[in-house]
Amino acid sequence: MKKEYIGMLGGGQLGMMFTEAAHEEDLKVLAVDQKEDCSISMIADKFIKSEYVNKSTLDKIIENCEVCTTEFENVPCEALEYLEKQIKVFPSSRIMKIVQNRDLEKKFLKENNIPVTNFTKYNSKNDLQDLQKMEQDTIFPAFIKTSCFGYDGKGQISVENISEIEKAHNKLNNVQCIIERKVNLKLEVSQVAACNWDGKVEFLPISENHHINNILHTSKVPATISNSQKKEIQDITKKIVKSLSYIGVICVEFFISLDDEIMVNEIAPRTHNSGHYSIEACDISQFLYQAQIAGNKSIKASNLNHKAIMLNLLGDLWRNGEPNFDFLNNYSNIFLHLYNKKNGVPGRKMGHLTFISDDDEELKILFKKVSDEISKGYI
Repeated sequence: MKKEYIGMLGGGQLGMMFTEAAHEEDLKVLAVDQKEDCSISMIADKFIKSEYVNKSTLDKIIENCEVCTTEFENVPCEALEYLEKQIKVFPSSRIMKIVQNRDLEKKFLKENNIPVTNFTKYNSKNDLQDLQKMEQDTIFPAFIKTSCFGYDGKGQISVENISEIEKAHNKLNNVQCIIERKVNLKLEVSQVAACNWDGKVEFLPISENHHINNILHTSKVPATISNSQKKEIQDITKKIVKSLSYIGVICVEFFISLDDEIMVNEIAPRTHNSGHYSIEACDISQFLYQAQIAGNKSIKASNLNHKAIMLNLLGDLWRNGEPNFDFLNNYSNIFLHLYNKKNGVPGRKMGHLTFISDDDEELKILFKKVSDEISKGYI
């Protein structure tokens, strides 16, 4: 008998928007998260509050699901390995082990001749000697970053030279780290791709991303890049996908330097904040792709139907409770997404807006007008 549900490990906004897309495909979702009041809990067809490494919970997924997917990269690989013995899982535990560790991820990229900024591991004072042997201007100025559990700019400190390393490492609790040379940055862009079980790869439009305090602020499509840059970015992404034998939705984040050198920043083995625009601006969103792959359905090209800007809404706006977004009802081309989160902590992603238009100037004017209105609520 065919099992009824698609499994989802993780209950944040990415899982919530995946579930909305799964329902469009007439698929039911069984979701697991450690928090009762997570974003997905209100819309999943079945929800289990549980640790991820829990045999009883994992057995329920196996019993009810043909396939299980994830919405964040730090799902314990132990849970994925247990599931893989019985059902299809994407992304695989093998891939997650690589992308959960910055050092392993950078080594994977370098071994596959994929361009990255210069880097070296730094786990303890014992690595200082190796660092001193390096040509200092090939590694500094730099960021020292924790090898694991870094996101939205967390777990990284800017360092100008070797004398600042020990102090910065202490601030990061002396955990395993990498030191990564800074890029003279012109643009940050990202490429979301969908990869099905047959090896077919489809690309969403490349987004141009702007960060404030290391948190994504806006994503704009189409990105202001040349056709040759677009081709290079998509060729690199395809090489990564093929080298990993990747199944699912993936986002590859890129740096473009002032010299127009293209380098991979990092890989996200999931749907991504910079791809949210695709819900309204494209034929097929990143979440619909993930749902179609989970349902073992064919995938096809997704066209950009409108120019778009996505604006993140952070918890800073919630300092006096949930903001009143009623004024947005006056606009037919602005779309509000809220993530069912109760605590508006500063810097926490609470929702996003997507602005669409077929005219560049209209889009800029609309975005400035509304974002200025919203920014009045910021601390």
